[in-house]
Amino acid sequence: MWGARCCAFAYASIAKEAWPEVLRPALADKQGKALFIGTPRGYDHFYDLYQAAQKQAEWAAFQFTTEEGGNVPAAELAAATHDLDEKTYRQEFQANFENLTGGLVYYAFDRTGNVEPQRYNPGLPLFWSLDFNINPMCSVIGQRDGERVYILDEIVLPDSNTETACLRFFERVALWQRLTRLREVHIYGDATGNGRNSAASRTDWQIVRDACQREPYRVSFHIGSKNPLVKDRVNCVNAMLHNRAGQRRLYIDPKCKELIQDFERVHWSKDSAGNSLVAIDKSDPGRTHVSDALGYMISREFGMRPKAGEMPGILF
Repeated sequence: MWGARCCAFAYASIAKEAWPEVLRPALADKQGKALFIGTPRGYDHFYDLYQAAQKQAEWAAFQFTTEEGGNVPAAELAAATHDLDEKTYRQEFQANFENLTGGLVYYAFDRTGNVEPQRYNPGLPLFWSLDFNINPMCSVIGQRDGERVYILDEIVLPDSNTETACLRFFERVALWQRLTRLREVHIYGDATGNGRNSAASRTDWQIVRDACQREPYRVSFHIGSKNPLVKDRVNCVNAMLHNRAGQRRLYIDPKCKELIQDFERVHWSKDSAGNSLVAIDKSDPGRTHVSDALGYMISREFGMRPKAGEMPGILF
């Protein structure tokens, strides 16, 4: 039996072998019954069980959407269409099995809808978001206007370091600073920069903080204690590229060639058997780092809210 979003316990969270090798034999002597309740998580062994249940006479399979459950207000469902991309919404609220870790990572990206020339708006703060990979070291420069994000430029430095990245950033924004009196910069990025040294005695973030102290504009740092889960970060970016409500809220200047290539070429990793993993393929050293940098800012400012009506943990 299967009912989507009925409780927080998911059959997909236990090992594939648990049912045939442990649970099924334990029920045999008393002719016991089993009830499997869970939320779809792609085409895994929970999906296989659901499909098999529809073909066996002694089994029954049921599917219920969040809308049908009646426990989540219509306003919350409407809000979720703005927070989530199309595939994630179908999985989390409509009980669909979706392949969220197969093929392209940023499947919501479209050059026609997400790429257009950008101009610096002197009425808005700048943001700078960094990924501390050494080769290449990457970052993006942009602005946020309410629910929309505009990427003005990217900085991609082969075989570089954090101090050089800071110098390149100051050079890029110098014209805006002189012409429009740049007043405020918000900085985001890789939380692991608090622990990894790129100089003899300072962490990456200490280097950035020290460098920014010499600049005339106000700087604020928005760095989490740890990085978000890869899947959550990717879902946030896809929702900005194109959400369930049909909105595109992330726009990239065409000169950001590396970021655009990331969105068009980065794939999920696969294991030796060809199964998709919840990990981004890093086999191309030139890919993923610019989109990672942007993802830190997006997930920080547009993180997915906890799902209404969902209780964490396992219920017995």
